[in-house]
Amino acid sequence: MHGAASRGLINMDNRAELVGIQFLRGFCALGVVVGHCAAMIADPKYGGLTLLGGALESGSSGVDIFFVISGFIMSVVVLKGSDLRPRMTLSAYATRRFVRIVPMMWLAILSYALLQRGFARDAIDWAAYARAAFLIPYSYVKPDIIWTLRQELIFYSLFALSFFGPRASRWLLVAWVVSPIAYVAFLPSWGATTGYIDSPWSILFSSVNIEFGMGVGLGLFWNRMSPPSDWRLPVHPFIGIGVLLTAILALYWCGGLISQTLPSVIFLGLCGTGLVLVSARSHCPQGWLTRLGGLLGDASYSIYLFHLHVLAGLLALRAKFAILPNAPLAILLAVLVATSLSILIHLLVEQPMTGWMRRALARRAKASPTGSQEQGRTPDAAV
Repeated sequence: MHGAASRGLINMDNRAELVGIQFLRGFCALGVVVGHCAAMIADPKYGGLTLLGGALESGSSGVDIFFVISGFIMSVVVLKGSDLRPRMTLSAYATRRFVRIVPMMWLAILSYALLQRGFARDAIDWAAYARAAFLIPYSYVKPDIIWTLRQELIFYSLFALSFFGPRASRWLLVAWVVSPIAYVAFLPSWGATTGYIDSPWSILFSSVNIEFGMGVGLGLFWNRMSPPSDWRLPVHPFIGIGVLLTAILALYWCGGLISQTLPSVIFLGLCGTGLVLVSARSHCPQGWLTRLGGLLGDASYSIYLFHLHVLAGLLALRAKFAILPNAPLAILLAVLVATSLSILIHLLVEQPMTGWMRRALARRAKASPTGSQEQGRTPDAAV
């Protein structure tokens, strides 16, 4: 994290980064790995072992916190001033989003399809993989985790229409954020989920839109604030943020909330907004915990994209050879291996590739009299 690690908050106009947000991103990614691992090992195909009544599966709801982070970071990184003017061109905005998300996403989709064909010997659902590759808002995708990036693309598009267009167009984003309320009104009950329906309407008007909106609201408030001072938590922010996120997900599970329902997104959105604020304001002293938190945050996108590749292979081998019958130990080892290998992918593939692409784009922008991009290591919003 370099010199930025010594301060929990650095003014965005100085092109630095919010260190605590990196901690939160890393923990959200770990939560997803734990949740998916627990759900998979409970499947009869992988052993049918349920731990703690399925409580660990609530870790998958870390993606809801990611949506809040996305809304917050987009507002803070892209907009400036009290009038919320874009600090970059629309072309630069679109290019940054493409470089940050698409190349690694395509690599994850292709490698997952090859692994499925080579080891599982399953027939490849080419339509589902095509929908994933182009983030088409229709039906299911393969691998399943790409559904979150499809929601991100819709948010990025509405955000661009709202803030790069006429001032009145900002109401488009407001309408999109509250649209799930109208959509759910046509479902069997107010507690119905907008997930797993796989229709264009359930995707465009997903309940998670509300979480993006809460993040944007916090980001707009942040932009209007004078530079605030850091908050010093009773413990290191790496520990404090991890404990707070765990408590939120535990309450989510104890409350019996169902993913992508209005009650769940309101709960996770409000709690996530508070946690994002705490993370952004936390004082982060230099040291190995800060370096570890920074590494997890930097690698969170690769962890999210590639953990299923590793988990599927490890748990299939475990079931085939009847090893590691102890469920807690099996989950712990699988999560550690999946996370570690994903971090290696970040260091050896994602970091060099995206770094090269960004440098090339920066040189092109410098050569252009009209092009400009926000430079520096700000935490990008992708999951």
